[in-house]
Amino acid sequence: MLQERGHEVITCGNNTSYNIYKKEFSEIKHIEIQGYKPYYSKKRSQTWALIKQIPKFIKTIYSERKIAEKISLEQNADIIISDNRFGFRSSKTLNIYLTHQLKIKGPSPLIKIVNQINRLFIKKFDHCWVPDFKNSLLSGELSDSNLEKIFIGPQTRFKKIVEERKNYKYKYLAIISGPEPQRSLMEDEIQNCFLKTNEHCAIINGLTNTKEISAEKITFYPHLETTAFRELLTKSELLICRSGYSSIMDLYVLQKKVLFIPTPGQTEQEYLAKYHHKTNSIYYQKQGRIDLKKASFNFIQSKSETKKKLLKVAFNKVSL
Repeated sequence: MLQERGHEVITCGNNTSYNIYKKEFSEIKHIEIQGYKPYYSKKRSQTWALIKQIPKFIKTIYSERKIAEKISLEQNADIIISDNRFGFRSSKTLNIYLTHQLKIKGPSPLIKIVNQINRLFIKKFDHCWVPDFKNSLLSGELSDSNLEKIFIGPQTRFKKIVEERKNYKYKYLAIISGPEPQRSLMEDEIQNCFLKTNEHCAIINGLTNTKEISAEKITFYPHLETTAFRELLTKSELLICRSGYSSIMDLYVLQKKVLFIPTPGQTEQEYLAKYHHKTNSIYYQKQGRIDLKKASFNFIQSKSETKKKLLKVAFNKVSL
């Protein structure tokens, strides 16, 4: 949409982002920068694992501030839109922070300090954009804050729903994502569950350096670009994935029946799974206890909200 309004767009991110962007937006310049590189433990609680990484996160935040200053000068940038990167802003540009997490969920009393830090960093930006509707339909309490913000509607690469059909190639499609080792633990468990069903199933492993392979009745796919991903969705009856916010925004548009498996100890995903179970009757199961015989699938109810109108208003407010 930025290109449609006559803007030159430059993306920044790690090598994985680059491999994705070059397939989807080959004409856009991409500058490689490193991310926060969080790692998770194999345990259900991630609190201690994340606490140990705080010095690394702080170092990255201050490092990306210097990188943003350098890039904005070299590229003559006017505006930076920072997707959940606290330090990626410049004194030479208008800075917009993009997040649905104005209020972070977690164990108290630690979470009170975390939220104070979160607010402190967000307030350093000129604007805060929330990819949700004004009633926090998709993010619930996560975007409930008195911080000044602009709701821009859910942001997703998909534009229309996946129509239901009578015959499907795959009974289940699982999308495996997230940091290691939890990504691999989920893939192994899902694979074992699929082998017990005697149904044709598919797994998108989220990796960019692998190829499509088949083993028994399971087909494994690497990261797929939009057209191929949508085509696979149309061939699959039921979806299994993490309850991450990007997936929720996609599912709102796609209207695909889903079962959520939140990443263990990832408090945001655990909250979103419970929230959408309450508001949309979408069921979730805990990793390590996945049982497809007991699983129930549903889709996120679509509301008569216009996301394009919200985004247009946001663009106009910052003269984009």
